[in-house]
Amino acid sequence: MPLPPLLLRGFPNKLQFLRFIYFPYDKIPLRCTIIAIGHIFKGMKRKNIWNYPQKTKQTSALSLGGRLLHSLLIGGCFMAAATILLSLFFYFFPSQAVRSAHAIYDFASHLMQGDENSSDQPSWQNIISNQEIQETSPPPAQSQETTEIPMISLSSTQGDVSYIGQSGSLTETDADYLVMLDTAMGAMLYYNQGDSRWGDYLYGGMDPIRQYGCGPTVTAMLINAFTPSSVTPVDMADWSAANGCYSPHGGSYHSIITKALTAHGLHVESAANADLNTAAELLRSGHVLVALVGKGTFSNEGHFIIITNILDNGNVHIADSYNFENTKMEWDLGLVLAELKGSGDDGGPLWAVSY
Repeated sequence: MPLPPLLLRGFPNKLQFLRFIYFPYDKIPLRCTIIAIGHIFKGMKRKNIWNYPQKTKQTSALSLGGRLLHSLLIGGCFMAAATILLSLFFYFFPSQAVRSAHAIYDFASHLMQGDENSSDQPSWQNIISNQEIQETSPPPAQSQETTEIPMISLSSTQGDVSYIGQSGSLTETDADYLVMLDTAMGAMLYYNQGDSRWGDYLYGGMDPIRQYGCGPTVTAMLINAFTPSSVTPVDMADWSAANGCYSPHGGSYHSIITKALTAHGLHVESAANADLNTAAELLRSGHVLVALVGKGTFSNEGHFIIITNILDNGNVHIADSYNFENTKMEWDLGLVLAELKGSGDDGGPLWAVSY
């Protein structure tokens, strides 16, 4: 059955349309899947499975039932192939799939609204190009050239980590944060997931940073402060999705810490087996610690935070990208380490970062 003529308008041929839908980024695994499915259908065609044999001119209920069953079989094959294809596409390339779906929808909408004989209808190339620019361009950053960024106003209140099983909450949603933190490696600009400049940006094209973006936000803080690269959580969300560190509806894989930081020139080593004294010594020797905490004070499930420095009394300060109030308090290092996730990979649940 030919594709709907409406969707074919603007394409030189059917092949160009299929390439537009399925090959926007020329992914090899997807191509292999399509080729395999194509060979299956080609073999079926050679065996003449497509054409139900008509050996008699006589029409009977039995022959009509056979034709109906044959049609259902062929239709089921097409549906199964399409389902497998789309499932693989959305599983392996969620952001590309969402972007392509938006572009196809916009293209079809333009064709339906425009005059059929009009020559100024936008081409699908322009629509997909505009869609990519809108979705991948980071929000405009506020100029900081003439503004001196203030240091954070710290509180002497010690953070209470006794409410195990309760979750923190984002206390200042849609606020713009512009504050510096003092760390063992030097001054660091604080980023918050709920910042209005990127809180609603879709990580991987699917999940808002305000809910799922602690990984990109934590790595953005460290890279922006301690490398020549000037990055935001949006930049690191895109980097993570492009480099296999994004987990759809799950935030980030643990590998984002080692992959992102080492790719930008920072030194990362596992401190998963560090005890209280070892962690304290790392902080005193110019390291910051990235901690993956589990269910408890800071998170319902899992959350990346930065242990920024250690005080003379043995307490520490942290950078919590989800809750700014936690960032202003002092925390008992032993109690924070007690909330580390019980299991981790790629060096987790604790990493030591340095120049």
